[in-house]
Amino acid sequence: MSTLKKSFELLPPEGNHDVGKKVFWVLGEVLKYKDSQGLPKKWVKSYDLCRNKHWKQKHTTKPLVSANLIGTHRRRTVNMLTNNNPTFNVARFSPDVSEEQLEMVLHAQENWWIEQEQQSILEDSVLNGETYGCAIEKVVFNPELEYGIGEVETEVLEPFHFGLYPVLQKDVQ
Repeated sequence: MSTLKKSFELLPPEGNHDVGKKVFWVLGEVLKYKDSQGLPKKWVKSYDLCRNKHWKQKHTTKPLVSANLIGTHRRRTVNMLTNNNPTFNVARFSPDVSEEQLEMVLHAQENWWIEQEQQSILEDSVLNGETYGCAIEKVVFNPELEYGIGEVETEVLEPFHFGLYPVLQKDVQ
């Protein structure tokens, strides 16, 4: 009598010889979905427009020159949205949290923003949002930062390097 449990994991367990096949199958599904929606072409076109590349072909008799109004507008929008440092708010989640503890959390947030140079990451994120229509950030704990103590690290991803699976999932949490 077999007592095998049915697994609900997306990937086979580590060491299984089918892990690689399953990873590439999932990647294929994500890429196929992006292509079916026309997303890579849309993102490349948006990028090209921001770089003032409006024409597909070269003209032999007349130079095709234009003002880069889209790129200028995008840069101004990013500057406007990221001009000021954010203000942090801390909410009391329990009646036994003291005012001093709230102040410590608030100070830690403000200090983290400055020390980890989050302003430049915010600018990159807003720039991606303005260019591609979406902003994707990957936030992980990196134990090698801060001289081996570890710190939270934020990486801005372009939409070409990100996908959701299952592709038609509405709730991404």
